[in-house]
Amino acid sequence: MAGDTIGRLLALRVTAADEQDRAQVSELAKRAQKETGETVEIACVDQGYTGENAANAAGAHGIKLEVVKLPTLKRRFVLRNRRWKNLIAM
Repeated sequence: MAGDTIGRLLALRVTAADEQDRAQVSELAKRAQKETGETVEIACVDQGYTGENAANAAGAHGIKLEVVKLPTLKRRFVLRNRRWKNLIAM
C-alpha cells in the first residue's frame, strides 16, 4: 500500500503472506509514480524495506526510501514519527 502524507491511497498491491515486502517495492513505486505524475521523491517505510535491493528498486523509479526504525528499547507504546507516508507502505 502506498499513501501520501495525509493518508490518501496512491497504490495498493495484495500478495500472498509468504511473499517478502521488499519484493513489492518496484511495482508499488511504479504505480505510485504513475498515479502522481512522477512526483513522489521520498518514501518513509518500515524496517521490512531495508536493504540495497529495496533501495535500488525504488531508486529506479526516482524514489528514495527512508527507513523509520523502532526505538531500541521498547517497553511501552511509542508513537512513530513517520510511517507509511508517501509510499510503500510497501
